Amino acid sequence: MKHLQMIQKFLKEKRDFDDFPEYGFPFVTVSRQSGAGGHLLSYVILTEFIKHRDTPLFEGWHVFDKELCELVARDPLLQKDMEVLLAEKYRSQFNDFVESLYTGRSEQQTLYKTTFKVVRMLALIGKVIIVGRGGSLISADLPQGIHIRLVAPEAHRTVWMMKRFKINKDDAREAVRKQDEDRQKLIKLFFHRDIEDPLLYDMVWNTGKVELDLIAQATIDLIKRRMEPKLEKPFLG
Repeated sequence: MKHLQMIQKFLKEKRDFDDFPEYGFPFVTVSRQSGAGGHLLSYVILTEFIKHRDTPLFEGWHVFDKELCELVARDPLLQKDMEVLLAEKYRSQFNDFVESLYTGRSEQQTLYKTTFKVVRMLALIGKVIIVGRGGSLISADLPQGIHIRLVAPEAHRTVWMMKRFKINKDDAREAVRKQDEDRQKLIKLFFHRDIEDPLLYDMVWNTGKVELDLIAQATIDLIKRRMEPKLEKPFLG
């Protein structure tokens, strides 16, 4: 996959992402409440892109979530369990500070800053759907980005969590609340913003009331409008 190969090369050379070329292709970031359907939406969008295969703009897209985390975890400077990265768990600043006294660096800071660097590179390459990882904030200055936030009633998200992980209702509700809290703290810590602020996104959808295929179609329509001036020019896949 060319996205991973390009980024691995830059990381290996220890180059700053400010030197990374901007290709001008569109990209999508998906922020979500736990259990609101972020991962599923990303693949529904990819499926919808297939219906537009006659348009080069919608060819060659990829979803980055687990793959992104695995890429970061392979960095030899990072000694972190994949579980933390995949769950976007938050560690208190105090614990992180204590650790830095012994190691000389903050593991959490290093981990997430490297992750954010990779997210930025993905956005610059374009034709990617980035799920979580502060994507909307890291790429906020790039005009070709489409930023989506998914929300849903807690009851709806709890049921999803029960089915997904085969756990009881109380454990599912606790898991939803804990994951939401962790994500909120991460965004507050690194970006000093409220993840629930609707002004951070182009669209905020309630997946408890709106079907994912409709959200996907709206995303495609917005990409077309955003990129309209460039659609007359050929895109390189």
